[in-house]
Amino acid sequence: MDFYWVNIGGSFDEVKEHSFLWAPSYTLNQNGNKTVNAGWKHVPDVKKGDIFFCYKGKQIIYLARAISNAHEADRPETRAFRSWKTEGYRIDVELTILDVPLNIAEFKYDIIDRFNEQCSPKLFGTKNEVSQSYLISIPKSMATLILDNLGGDFSGFFETSSFTEKKINNSQEREREARIKARVGQGQFRKDVLSHWNNTCPVTGVNSPNLLIASHIHSWFLSDSDEKIDGFNGLLLSPNADKLFDKGLISFSCDGSILVSPNLSTDTLIALGISEKTKIIGLTPKHYFYLEKHRSTFGYE
Repeated sequence: MDFYWVNIGGSFDEVKEHSFLWAPSYTLNQNGNKTVNAGWKHVPDVKKGDIFFCYKGKQIIYLARAISNAHEADRPETRAFRSWKTEGYRIDVELTILDVPLNIAEFKYDIIDRFNEQCSPKLFGTKNEVSQSYLISIPKSMATLILDNLGGDFSGFFETSSFTEKKINNSQEREREARIKARVGQGQFRKDVLSHWNNTCPVTGVNSPNLLIASHIHSWFLSDSDEKIDGFNGLLLSPNADKLFDKGLISFSCDGSILVSPNLSTDTLIALGISEKTKIIGLTPKHYFYLEKHRSTFGYE
């Protein structure tokens, strides 16, 4: 599953009413030669199951999931802007309209500082404004940040994207409910994490379970159905450690040594009660699998 940012601009009604994205294959430069706009170059690469954050007017207003691979298609009749060439690519999507659009103002500088260089093309320009590029490939770590800010329960959206068009039977429905409970900090997942870590945060030593968070090591949004409820995909963290870990500002090597992002100062880390020499005890080889995913997602490897 790959993630994309789409600046839908004036086509937002088209996307909403007809459930597709479209971009030209090419344009012509001043010499009459074909050239591909930077914001169009990734469109042919889109695969079924990829996820889009649809942006308009400083807000993310839709989530979309590709229900087809990108395929060649002529410019749609609904596209009013006729200066583009007829040849193009279409992506059919399943759309989720956000009840409350997400204003990016609160976390845009986090994106600029940590993820902009990993976007293709860059999402933000020199004036720290969102570029006009149509479709931008973004890293999973940035997608996780956006999803965290969206909040809410998008379990159904991501289950469909990860899996199938299979009819859900009673057993699958029970599993789906278990995963939802796990996400809100209930059910067996939390019990397993509390038990393994002896009701104590291995980072800060806080041992009041009502203050501790059963945090997924590999993001819940990126995990498959088994990983979502696997207790070894969990660390028991106090809120300050959980927030840093969730944002990828800290991670851990397989020997438990803390890894600190260059975007987090040592002074801030210490002010939050965490030593730069922290080494957590209690990891098992089953945790290593998930820690490797966390480090990879946030660029520690």
